[in-house]
Amino acid sequence: MRLLTMNFNFRSSSHPPGSRRRFRLAARMRLNALNASILSRLLFLIALISALCFADARCQRLLAAPSRQAAETEQQDVATAELQTTLGGNLKDFTIAMARSSKQGSRSRQDREAAEALQGALKSDPNNAEMHFELSQALAAQGDARSAREELETAIRLDRHLAKARNQLGILYLMNHEKAPAENEFKAAILADPELVEASNNLAVLYAWTGRNLEAIQLFRRTIQSKPSYAPAHVNLGLVLAGDGKYADAEKEFRNALRGSPNHLSAYSALGMMAAKLGRGAEAIEILRRVLRVQPDSAPARANLGMALAADGFDLPGALEQFSEAIRLDPGSAVLHYNKGRVLNESSRRDEAETELNTACRLQPDYLEALYLLAQVEKQLGNVERSVDVLDQLVTLEPGNEQAQFLLGRNLLALGKTNEAVHHLQITVGVNPNNEDALYSLAQVLSKMGSPEANIYLERFQSLKKQRELEDRVQKLGSYGLEAAKARDWPQAVKDFKEAIELCDPCASREDLHRNLGLIYVLSGESELGRAELEAALRINPNDTDAQRALASLTDKGTAPN
Repeated sequence: MRLLTMNFNFRSSSHPPGSRRRFRLAARMRLNALNASILSRLLFLIALISALCFADARCQRLLAAPSRQAAETEQQDVATAELQTTLGGNLKDFTIAMARSSKQGSRSRQDREAAEALQGALKSDPNNAEMHFELSQALAAQGDARSAREELETAIRLDRHLAKARNQLGILYLMNHEKAPAENEFKAAILADPELVEASNNLAVLYAWTGRNLEAIQLFRRTIQSKPSYAPAHVNLGLVLAGDGKYADAEKEFRNALRGSPNHLSAYSALGMMAAKLGRGAEAIEILRRVLRVQPDSAPARANLGMALAADGFDLPGALEQFSEAIRLDPGSAVLHYNKGRVLNESSRRDEAETELNTACRLQPDYLEALYLLAQVEKQLGNVERSVDVLDQLVTLEPGNEQAQFLLGRNLLALGKTNEAVHHLQITVGVNPNNEDALYSLAQVLSKMGSPEANIYLERFQSLKKQRELEDRVQKLGSYGLEAAKARDWPQAVKDFKEAIELCDPCASREDLHRNLGLIYVLSGESELGRAELEAALRINPNDTDAQRALASLTDKGTAPN
């Protein structure tokens, strides 16, 4: 769920008296610094949307404010680059996009006029670094990224300490996947102006994008310490934390962002994604619907809502509607076609699912999830040979894909290609020696072939099956014991846990069983028996903090721990 927001906050600056009037219009028209076509494409690739305000009464007041609030928000009216992910994706898989200003759509003529005004002013003042910077903004807004970059380089050559220009050039490098020069420019911007929190934020985004999470987290925290109300850093930090599985901390950061910027749409989107990840579906849907009301023509917003609606089959028709509309907005997105195919498959509309999944794989031939689902759908439609072809492509891309190797082996068995099937089933077992289905399939087919290896695989299968059944019984006894303890039926609880411990010799749950039995003994008044069980848990795992606390409480107070 990562969205990392690079926000370029360009501060007002003084200009030579002779040039100020000539480009005052341009100075008011702070423009995005990314090629518009690239921006549009990237915005459709992401699953969160631009940092705009909600279309409620507060937002309307903000947008209508002509003076003080307009001045306060002018710094945000330049460019916001976002490192983002989708609800259905891996939180560590990032894309980068530039979020547009809320005013951008209606000012193409103003952009052109701004560029012309600046070009005219520069004829009489060619060494004005500020004006070259402003011109780069205007040119970028018109889609002339090359000229924009040249103007930025000129501005920096004239004033190597112009932090906002270095910051902007860094983002252009980053968007072009030139990571080393991007890092250099962000660092130069920070050195020139340590208070430019946007540069620190953007450098942290670069760190996160390149897998340097610890450095990213530290830099985001320093940025927040420098400016606690800076919402993008809170959102970005939250997404990095979420990518590391620290969901509670991540949600806290999203809420901190909203505390400082109540209308920050990216924070709301991230909060909605987090709610969906944590299984709070109704909350996620409500938040994402509100986000969509702000930008009904946003493919990413519709994709996120579609994923939330599709979770656990909650509203498949609603999800299908959202994905269909998202594809209309961005027909070239493989992710959207895959998700629509997934919903169609779950709705048992497999012919239509096949069409969408084929499109996703055509648009992105290395899309592993789409390839695997397409192979499953083809098999369900009876197209086993086509399923084999798709799986061949998948395992070529990722030989260690356990599920794909197993399904390929089963498909080859169905086609009578036994030797090839055995090969892929053996690869499956090599990837996961505890894959019971693959072990059983190998035992069956090798037995029919008269191979002595059949008994080896059968014994491994039977041993795993027995162990699994034993673990299931242990888990059930543990659950029964906890239910009895809740009812304060101590004798029954003790009986259940003692039986579980006898069966679990050894098993992965042994530590938990001893600890829980120890607590039950203590709560029932059998302190010494409880102490013995807690010490047994600590012998298995000396770092069991729950057992440590319980034993310390028993030792210090001589009473039952809470």
